[in-house]
Amino acid sequence: MTDALISDTAVVELRAQPTIAVRIQQPLAELDLAAAFDRSLPRVAGRIGELGVAVSGPPFGRYHRYGPDVVDVEIGFPVATTPETLPALAGLAPGEVGASALPEGPAARTILRGPYSNLSAAYDALHAWIHDQPGIDDAAGPWESYLDDPRTVADAADIRTEIVWPVRRTA
Repeated sequence: MTDALISDTAVVELRAQPTIAVRIQQPLAELDLAAAFDRSLPRVAGRIGELGVAVSGPPFGRYHRYGPDVVDVEIGFPVATTPETLPALAGLAPGEVGASALPEGPAARTILRGPYSNLSAAYDALHAWIHDQPGIDDAAGPWESYLDDPRTVADAADIRTEIVWPVRRTA
């Protein structure tokens, strides 16, 4: 199943990517993640439009923490630049739009082909792949980028989601 679930898996070196996003922190039992994305992405896109900033990639969701006690997720878009007038996301209340960044450094990257219901299994497969690689270990803050809009893809099996998991070198 793993080989069919994820593809093009490799360790890559990333450059920092400025983003504009919201951050949501809630217990898993209280969070409807799909609804959070449905609310947050248009809100962030609207703020980007107000600021006159160029989006430079697909929308993403970055998980700072994901567990039954709390889900800490950043939802937004990569941008070409962030205006100096936009406050840093880290200093804002949950749900407010601010400036952030996807980190630089080594990361394992793969592509999931299929519906979002396969994301958990794809993360598990990528995590296992990382641990099979000599000289690296997983680090915090993986994210997923939504390469295709499911409303425009005829077959859910064709939806592509990029998963990026920062890693640290151990050797």
